[in-house]
Amino acid sequence: MRIKVLVLAVVAFFALTTVASAFKWYMSYGQAKNSTKEFAKAFCEADRECVDWGVGPCLRRSSSRFDCTMEAFYRDAEIGDVECDMVLHWGANRSGYVVLKRHGPPHCFRA
Repeated sequence: MRIKVLVLAVVAFFALTTVASAFKWYMSYGQAKNSTKEFAKAFCEADRECVDWGVGPCLRRSSSRFDCTMEAFYRDAEIGDVECDMVLHWGANRSGYVVLKRHGPPHCFRA
């Protein structure tokens, strides 16, 4: 009887640890979009030449990662209006918080 209980306890232990290690944190579209809005606003406030900002679409790359586009708008006397787009790569860390993993290079053009 003791052996059966011991075997059952060991099987239950391994089953629970397998399920716990397979858990991945899920990031929602709204979390990625909101993080992009906050980043774009702070970016434009920190850059004195930025006159406005915008947020483009977000694309899901995995259950815990999104790629979102942000735009920063500039006004230049010589060139005219300029728009710079940048892709932000958002992910969820092990604690479940949304973090900026990295960003792509800015792509600027006349608007």
